[in-house]
Amino acid sequence: MKKIIFSAWFILFFAQIVCAQEKIEAPIWNVGDKWISTGGMTIEVIGKDEDSYKVRFQKETLLLERSTLNRIYPVQGKKRQTYKGAQRRLLDFPLTIGKRWKDNYSAQLKWEDEHTSKSGGRSIGDETQIFESYRVLGWEDMEVQAGHFKVMKIEYKREWSSPDGGMREGKAWYWYSPEVKNFVRVQYDKSQIWSQYHDVELESFNLKE
Repeated sequence: MKKIIFSAWFILFFAQIVCAQEKIEAPIWNVGDKWISTGGMTIEVIGKDEDSYKVRFQKETLLLERSTLNRIYPVQGKKRQTYKGAQRRLLDFPLTIGKRWKDNYSAQLKWEDEHTSKSGGRSIGDETQIFESYRVLGWEDMEVQAGHFKVMKIEYKREWSSPDGGMREGKAWYWYSPEVKNFVRVQYDKSQIWSQYHDVELESFNLKE
Protein backbone atom coordinates (compact mmCIF):
# COMPACT_ATOMS: atom_id res chain seq x y z
CA MET A 1 0.00 0.00 0.00
CA LYS A 2 2.81 2.38 0.89
CA LYS A 3 4.50 1.59 -2.41
CA ILE A 4 1.30 2.41 -4.32
CA ILE A 5 0.91 5.71 -2.45
CA PHE A 6 4.56 6.60 -3.09
CA SER A 7 4.23 5.78 -6.80
CA ALA A 8 1.12 7.95 -7.11
CA TRP A 9 2.89 10.81 -5.29
CA PHE A 10 5.95 10.46 -7.53
CA ILE A 11 3.86 10.54 -10.72
CA LEU A 12 2.01 13.65 -9.52
CA PHE A 13 5.26 15.35 -8.48
CA PHE A 14 6.93 14.49 -11.80
CA ALA A 15 3.94 15.79 -13.76
CA GLN A 16 4.15 19.10 -11.88
CA ILE A 17 7.85 19.41 -12.74
CA VAL A 18 7.21 18.76 -16.45
CA CYS A 19 4.36 21.27 -16.45
CA ALA A 20 6.56 23.86 -14.72
CA GLN A 21 9.32 23.34 -17.26
CA GLU A 22 6.98 23.82 -20.22
CA LYS A 23 4.99 26.83 -18.99
CA ILE A 24 6.71 30.07 -18.08
CA GLU A 25 4.76 32.77 -16.26
CA ALA A 26 5.68 36.46 -16.37
CA PRO A 27 8.67 37.24 -14.14
CA ILE A 28 8.35 39.33 -11.01
CA TRP A 29 10.57 42.37 -11.43
CA ASN A 30 11.68 44.78 -8.73
CA VAL A 31 12.73 48.40 -8.89
CA GLY A 32 16.47 48.43 -9.56
CA ASP A 33 16.57 45.24 -11.65
CA LYS A 34 19.03 45.93 -14.45
CA TRP A 35 20.35 44.14 -17.54
CA ILE A 36 23.35 45.26 -19.61
CA SER A 37 24.01 43.80 -23.06
CA THR A 38 26.68 44.17 -25.73
CA GLY A 39 26.68 47.47 -27.56
CA GLY A 40 25.92 49.34 -24.34
CA MET A 41 22.23 48.36 -24.35
CA THR A 42 20.70 48.79 -20.89
CA ILE A 43 17.28 47.89 -19.50
CA GLU A 44 16.33 48.99 -15.97
CA VAL A 45 13.14 48.77 -13.90
CA ILE A 46 12.58 52.24 -12.42
CA GLY A 47 9.07 51.86 -11.03
CA LYS A 48 6.12 49.50 -10.59
CA ASP A 49 2.56 49.25 -9.29
CA GLU A 50 -0.06 46.48 -9.09
CA ASP A 51 -0.62 46.39 -12.86
CA SER A 52 2.54 47.59 -14.59
CA TYR A 53 6.30 48.10 -14.61
CA LYS A 54 8.01 51.35 -15.57
CA VAL A 55 11.07 50.37 -17.57
CA ARG A 56 13.85 52.44 -19.10
CA PHE A 57 15.20 51.15 -22.42
CA GLN A 58 18.22 53.29 -23.30
CA LYS A 59 16.64 56.70 -24.02
CA GLU A 60 13.04 55.43 -24.04
CA THR A 61 10.83 54.75 -21.02
CA LEU A 62 7.79 52.46 -21.31
CA LEU A 63 5.05 51.02 -19.13
CA LEU A 64 4.76 47.22 -19.43
CA GLU A 65 1.80 45.15 -18.33
CA ARG A 66 2.85 42.95 -15.40
CA SER A 67 0.94 39.81 -16.38
CA THR A 68 2.18 39.65 -20.00
CA LEU A 69 5.05 42.19 -20.29
CA ASN A 70 3.24 43.68 -23.30
CA ARG A 71 4.19 47.31 -23.94
CA ILE A 72 1.34 49.62 -22.92
CA TYR A 73 2.46 53.26 -22.97
CA PRO A 74 5.53 55.31 -23.81
CA VAL A 75 6.23 57.52 -20.78
CA GLN A 76 6.68 61.20 -21.63
CA GLY A 77 6.04 63.30 -18.55
CA LYS A 78 2.40 62.90 -17.47
CA LYS A 79 1.18 62.33 -21.01
CA ARG A 80 0.09 58.79 -21.89
CA GLN A 81 -0.50 57.50 -25.39
CA THR A 82 -1.12 53.86 -26.26
CA TYR A 83 2.02 52.15 -27.59
CA LYS A 84 1.57 51.43 -31.30
CA GLY A 85 5.11 50.61 -32.41
CA ALA A 86 7.07 47.49 -33.24
CA GLN A 87 7.20 44.44 -30.98
CA ARG A 88 4.41 45.57 -28.67
CA ARG A 89 3.91 41.91 -27.77
CA LEU A 90 7.52 40.72 -28.00
CA LEU A 91 6.96 38.83 -24.76
CA ASP A 92 3.41 37.57 -24.30
CA PHE A 93 3.33 35.52 -21.11
CA PRO A 94 2.66 32.82 -20.22
CA LEU A 95 5.06 31.10 -22.62
CA THR A 96 4.65 27.47 -23.65
CA ILE A 97 6.42 25.41 -26.29
CA GLY A 98 4.61 25.78 -29.61
CA LYS A 99 2.71 28.91 -28.58
CA ARG A 100 2.07 31.35 -31.43
CA TRP A 101 0.78 34.92 -31.42
CA LYS A 102 0.49 37.83 -33.84
CA ASP A 103 0.34 41.61 -33.90
CA ASN A 104 0.56 44.46 -36.42
CA TYR A 105 1.30 48.17 -36.59
CA SER A 106 1.71 50.96 -39.16
CA ALA A 107 4.94 52.78 -39.97
CA GLN A 108 6.61 54.78 -42.70
CA LEU A 109 9.46 52.56 -43.81
CA LYS A 110 12.65 53.30 -45.72
CA TRP A 111 14.18 51.17 -48.43
CA GLU A 112 17.72 50.95 -49.75
CA ASP A 113 18.28 52.54 -53.15
CA GLU A 114 20.02 49.85 -55.19
CA HIS A 115 21.63 52.47 -57.44
CA THR A 116 23.16 54.60 -54.70
CA SER A 117 25.05 54.04 -51.48
CA LYS A 118 23.09 56.54 -49.44
CA SER A 119 22.82 55.40 -45.84
CA GLY A 120 19.30 55.01 -44.50
CA GLY A 121 17.58 54.62 -47.85
CA ARG A 122 14.56 56.55 -49.09
CA SER A 123 11.08 56.84 -47.67
CA ILE A 124 8.45 54.60 -49.24
CA GLY A 125 5.85 57.33 -48.77
CA ASP A 126 2.54 56.31 -47.22
CA GLU A 127 2.47 54.35 -43.99
CA THR A 128 2.78 50.62 -44.44
CA GLN A 129 0.95 47.94 -42.47
CA ILE A 130 3.52 45.65 -40.86
CA PHE A 131 2.58 42.18 -39.66
CA GLU A 132 4.44 40.47 -36.82
CA SER A 133 4.29 36.81 -35.81
CA TYR A 134 5.92 34.97 -32.92
CA ARG A 135 6.52 31.29 -32.18
CA VAL A 136 8.04 29.56 -29.14
CA LEU A 137 10.43 26.91 -30.48
CA GLY A 138 11.62 25.15 -27.33
CA TRP A 139 14.31 24.89 -24.66
CA GLU A 140 18.06 25.22 -25.22
CA ASP A 141 21.20 25.56 -23.13
CA MET A 142 23.16 28.71 -23.91
CA GLU A 143 26.46 30.24 -22.88
CA VAL A 144 26.74 34.06 -23.04
CA GLN A 145 29.05 36.57 -21.39
CA ALA A 146 26.80 36.75 -18.33
CA GLY A 147 26.90 32.98 -17.78
CA HIS A 148 25.33 29.65 -18.73
CA PHE A 149 21.53 29.43 -18.74
CA LYS A 150 18.58 27.26 -19.72
CA VAL A 151 16.64 29.36 -22.22
CA MET A 152 13.44 29.33 -24.23
CA LYS A 153 13.90 30.21 -27.91
CA ILE A 154 11.37 32.50 -29.62
CA GLU A 155 11.21 33.14 -33.37
CA TYR A 156 10.06 36.59 -34.52
CA LYS A 157 8.99 37.37 -38.11
CA ARG A 158 8.13 40.75 -39.64
CA GLU A 159 6.31 41.02 -43.01
CA TRP A 160 5.05 43.86 -45.21
CA SER A 161 4.34 44.77 -48.83
CA SER A 162 7.30 46.21 -50.77
CA PRO A 163 7.04 49.08 -53.31
CA ASP A 164 7.16 46.58 -56.20
CA GLY A 165 4.03 44.82 -54.91
CA GLY A 166 5.77 41.79 -53.43
CA MET A 167 6.08 40.77 -49.81
CA ARG A 168 9.21 41.30 -47.76
CA GLU A 169 10.10 39.66 -44.49
CA GLY A 170 12.81 39.38 -41.92
CA LYS A 171 13.36 37.03 -38.99
CA ALA A 172 15.07 37.30 -35.63
CA TRP A 173 15.46 34.92 -32.69
CA TYR A 174 15.25 35.71 -28.99
CA TRP A 175 16.39 33.50 -26.10
CA TYR A 176 14.59 34.10 -22.80
CA SER A 177 15.96 32.89 -19.45
CA PRO A 178 13.61 32.43 -16.46
CA GLU A 179 16.66 32.70 -14.19
CA VAL A 180 17.72 36.04 -15.66
CA LYS A 181 14.07 37.17 -16.06
CA ASN A 182 14.89 38.59 -19.49
CA PHE A 183 16.50 37.81 -22.84
CA VAL A 184 20.13 36.68 -22.90
CA ARG A 185 20.63 36.77 -26.67
CA VAL A 186 19.11 38.26 -29.84
CA GLN A 187 20.15 37.11 -33.33
CA TYR A 188 19.09 38.60 -36.69
CA ASP A 189 18.92 36.79 -40.03
CA LYS A 190 21.09 39.50 -41.65
CA SER A 191 18.58 40.13 -44.44
CA GLN A 192 18.44 43.59 -45.97
CA ILE A 193 15.96 44.86 -43.38
CA TRP A 194 18.31 43.85 -40.54
CA SER A 195 21.49 45.09 -42.24
CA GLN A 196 21.88 47.87 -39.67
CA TYR A 197 21.36 45.55 -36.69
CA HIS A 198 23.95 43.66 -34.66
CA ASP A 199 23.41 40.46 -32.68
CA VAL A 200 23.19 41.15 -28.94
CA GLU A 201 24.02 39.08 -25.87
CA LEU A 202 23.78 39.71 -22.15
CA GLU A 203 26.97 40.92 -20.47
CA SER A 204 25.73 41.30 -16.88
CA PHE A 205 22.58 41.64 -14.80
CA ASN A 206 21.55 42.62 -11.30
CA LEU A 207 18.27 41.42 -9.76
CA LYS A 208 17.03 43.02 -6.53
CA GLU A 209 15.46 40.90 -3.82
